[in-house]
Amino acid sequence: MQATRNGLFSRSALRTARCWGLVALLCAAPAWAVDGEFEVRSGGSRLSDGVHYVDARIDYRLSDKALEALDNGVVLTMQLQIEVIRKRAFLPDALIAELKQDSTLSYEPLTQRYVVRNLNSGQQASYATLFSALSSLGRVNGLPVIDAALLDPDAQHRMRLRVVLDQDTLPGPLRLIAFWSSGFRLASDWYGWTIRD
Repeated sequence: MQATRNGLFSRSALRTARCWGLVALLCAAPAWAVDGEFEVRSGGSRLSDGVHYVDARIDYRLSDKALEALDNGVVLTMQLQIEVIRKRAFLPDALIAELKQDSTLSYEPLTQRYVVRNLNSGQQASYATLFSALSSLGRVNGLPVIDAALLDPDAQHRMRLRVVLDQDTLPGPLRLIAFWSSGFRLASDWYGWTIRD
C-alpha cells in the first residue's frame, strides 16, 4: 500500500486493506467458531474377575442449537458406542462384540435442574448446572463390556469407543431440522487401545 504525501493511505488502499482483513477473518473463523464438540479425552479397559471393564473421560460441549433445544424441553440422548475387535493379519479385522449405552440429558424448568438418566441401568441424578450434568455424563467408571472367556487367547484384540448425539430420538419435526443442521451432528472420533490380559 502506498501512503499519500500527508502520510495517510488513499481510499483505494484502505478499501483493499479492509477486503483482505475480511478475507483473513472469514478464513480464521472455523478455527475459533466451534459449534459444539464431543471428544473422548481418555479411555482404557481393565480385567477383573474374568470381565473387561472400561473407564473413560469424555468432553461434551453442546452446540448452540442443541442447547436451545434442551432449554425448550427437548430430551437429548447421548449414545456411548463400544466395539471389541480381533486383529487379523491378512483379512479385515473382525468385530467380536459391540455395546451401546444410552443416557439422556433433560432440563426441568420448574426445578431449574438438569437430569441425567442412564437408560440401560435406569439410574438417574439431577444437577444444578449444565456443567456438572455434562461432567457426570462424561465419567465412565467400571462399565462391564465383555467376558474374557469370549476372547481368543492367541489373538490380539482392540477395544474402541465413541459418543454420538442420537438424532433418531429427537421429536419428529426437530429430527428433520437436525438432518440438515450441523448443530445436531455431534459425534466424537473413535478412541481405541489394545486389550491387555
